[in-house]
Amino acid sequence: MRLSKRHWMISVVIPLGILAVLAWSTNLTGSAEKATTEHLSHGHMGESPWNQGREPADWWGFIEQTHGHVGPWNVLGWRIGKAALREFDTHWGRHELDIILYVPFKTPYSCLADGLTIGTGNSIGRLDIRLAEVMARDLTQVSVRRKDGKGPVLVFKPQHKYLEHIESPALAKLETLARECGDLKEQELFTIEKIADDH
Repeated sequence: MRLSKRHWMISVVIPLGILAVLAWSTNLTGSAEKATTEHLSHGHMGESPWNQGREPADWWGFIEQTHGHVGPWNVLGWRIGKAALREFDTHWGRHELDIILYVPFKTPYSCLADGLTIGTGNSIGRLDIRLAEVMARDLTQVSVRRKDGKGPVLVFKPQHKYLEHIESPALAKLETLARECGDLKEQELFTIEKIADDH
């Protein structure tokens, strides 16, 4: 059976068009995957057009605005975040650190995450703050390392006695405990353990 010219064009041109679309989408997907991989591997760290955020002058007000209230758990996260920047000699919003918060997946423990975000300028959306679930409050800790792999891992462990102190505060005491957390000495709030990277 002979194909008409019209049928011949349909049978040849459409499959070729489909192949072209598939090749184009594969190339596009590959480019997106490559860009994403490069974005994550390099982290767009430091001073770059990607990092134009500015540290809030009023950290208390920013916690209140983003979290809904200020309590001891998010202030503790903020204090740990500030300590991490100091220990790694970096600055707010440079995204030079990988931070993993190990915490029970329920409030008030998870409130630490918002404090870490506001304290460092890192973010969950950029994957430089990640959450990992633990089964008990006393396993709560924050592990931090540089994205470039240089230097140790630092583990910030909240003091058990302090966690007991802020475990289930009455609503009326939240602000008092939050302000207390902002004023206490670091060693009363958490310890810092340095783990050498053997790789």
